[in-house]
Amino acid sequence: MMKRLLLNRIALASLAGVALASCQTVSFPKINDIMKSPEFSEDAETIGNDYPDIMDAPSAPTDIRSDRQWDNDARSLQALRDNESGIPMESGPNEAEANRQYENLKAKAQAYKKDDPPSGPIPQPIPNYKPRR
Repeated sequence: MMKRLLLNRIALASLAGVALASCQTVSFPKINDIMKSPEFSEDAETIGNDYPDIMDAPSAPTDIRSDRQWDNDARSLQALRDNESGIPMESGPNEAEANRQYENLKAKAQAYKKDDPPSGPIPQPIPNYKPRR
């Protein structure tokens, strides 16, 4: 058991060493070298001309509501929510009218079903079918 543990440690250490050695051989191009290439020469020269100066930025936003405006708007929304008389309510049909509408719709559904076959679609026999025995 101890031999196996020792061999596992040696194998793990050697794999870690190989992995670290392989990472060291990878070389990445430097950003400065890419920016000096002719494709990016114009962009590299004008890269900072499009942005505003940091000194021109305001220290705090100027287009937000004040605390008093927030409170007033919240209170007005709460008043609209609590005011139940703001929504006009219509009375529905009485029981006799509802039953009459139900019977009319039921008659329309029955009239629509009259042209349906009584047993659903009629299966067509398969031509020249002979069952195996």
